[in-house]
Amino acid sequence: MDRHFSLFISMKKIFTIFILCGITFVVHTASWAENFPQLVIRDHSSQKKIVEISIDYGETFTIRYIHSVDQSPVFEVFRVTKGDGLVLEETYFRMFGAGMGHWQGHGKLFQDGIRTRIKEINYKLGSFVLRVGSKGVDHTILFRDQEIHLSEIAAGHRVEVLIVDP
Repeated sequence: MDRHFSLFISMKKIFTIFILCGITFVVHTASWAENFPQLVIRDHSSQKKIVEISIDYGETFTIRYIHSVDQSPVFEVFRVTKGDGLVLEETYFRMFGAGMGHWQGHGKLFQDGIRTRIKEINYKLGSFVLRVGSKGVDHTILFRDQEIHLSEIAAGHRVEVLIVDP
């Protein structure tokens, strides 16, 4: 009988340790996510969050959209920085359309055979307001392996794109 009782006590200790480890893991995971900046896209009028993504300082994300005149994709690459928020790093596109071009003194113009690229723009935006186009414009956030189609969830709305520091 003593042996069964000590086995029961041992199993109870193991179960308690298992539960405590699980609680510690959940609390640690939740606080870990809070230590990263958040890429937030919110409705400019209501301030309601539409998108929130954990992102690290130094990482980039891209906004892709279809140019209204030449109907080809335009890519704008933003870097997340501590203190400066969002910095426009690069833009690239297949052809110069209306409103496209090199902004003298901002970045270096390159041709890669297929696209025109303006690199090293390094324009500090902090945050910015974007009027999300229709589904045909297809404003899309590209980050890691994700595609978030803003035009499907906020077409016609002005949204603020910003970084919320931890």
